[in-house]
Amino acid sequence: MFLRVCVVFMACSLFANAVMAQTQWRIGANMASVHIAPQREFNQINPGAFVSATFRSDKKFQYGVQLGVYLNSYSERTIYGSTFANWRVARFGNADLRLGGFMGLMEYPVISERARAIGWPTVGDFILTMGPSLKLTFNSGLDFTVGFLPVKTKETSGVLTFQMSIPFGGRR
Repeated sequence: MFLRVCVVFMACSLFANAVMAQTQWRIGANMASVHIAPQREFNQINPGAFVSATFRSDKKFQYGVQLGVYLNSYSERTIYGSTFANWRVARFGNADLRLGGFMGLMEYPVISERARAIGWPTVGDFILTMGPSLKLTFNSGLDFTVGFLPVKTKETSGVLTFQMSIPFGGRR
């Protein structure tokens, strides 16, 4: 399954890269999560890495794809693939503030059966995830993203996620 996700991600990225100008490749780190009103202990240090392609990287509206892996809140490995979009809503000196959202599939064997039981979309052990995001991007290329997973379960009332990334390679 992981190989298929990688092949699809790369095929889409290469096609989009060939078609779109202003594509920016980024490498990043998944860092942490904060569970809102947790009813149990969660692992909130979530080290991991990802690669992403951001299209229209110099425009007010941008979108992209991301593929990564991290140690999840249940202390298990999670592989994921997602899409994202965001809009620049403000500039602060050498930084842009962007609001947007994401949607993707995340591998969560520990909760995939519960997700299926309530009718949430899954593909094997991969669960559909989506939510809003807030990104601060500096002129240096460094960015910080906070995402929100609006899950309401008996264990938590939502999850904030934290990532950072830097560009690599060149822009076209």
